[in-house]
Amino acid sequence: MLVHAAETRFQRGLEALEAGRGLEALALFEAALELERKLGSRTPQARYLSYYGLCLATAGNRPREGVDLCKQAIALEFYNADLCCNYGRVLLAAERRKEAYNAFIKGLKVQRGHQGILREISRMGWRRRPVLPFLDRGNPINVALGKLLTRPSGRAA
Repeated sequence: MLVHAAETRFQRGLEALEAGRGLEALALFEAALELERKLGSRTPQARYLSYYGLCLATAGNRPREGVDLCKQAIALEFYNADLCCNYGRVLLAAERRKEAYNAFIKGLKVQRGHQGILREISRMGWRRRPVLPFLDRGNPINVALGKLLTRPSGRAA
């Protein structure tokens, strides 16, 4: 159910988030969720939960709660790439890079070429394959060989 007052708060939250005003966006997304609940909605809109979780993790410095909210949002709308993008961003805030990458890939499967996801993956950077792929990346032999074969500028010899 779309509640006009809640939707207005949500849209203002998106504008605040885009402008870099994370705490303001957090308050607006929380207000949208609360208004929707007070006006009789049984389940919150997935995008409200997702953006609230994103702001909670990044601006509110509560990544664990942000992760939980984004998971709930994806459970409601697994076909929404924006929610996967937010989930990945929250996982990055929680320093869970591998899971974040997987969330981004899931989002790209839902919507190929999603600009937000592609931007986040690009920011993450790309890792080279381990020198000895049959050993774990953190194996001391792989670590030592990787350091030996890498110049100080970070490029392979």
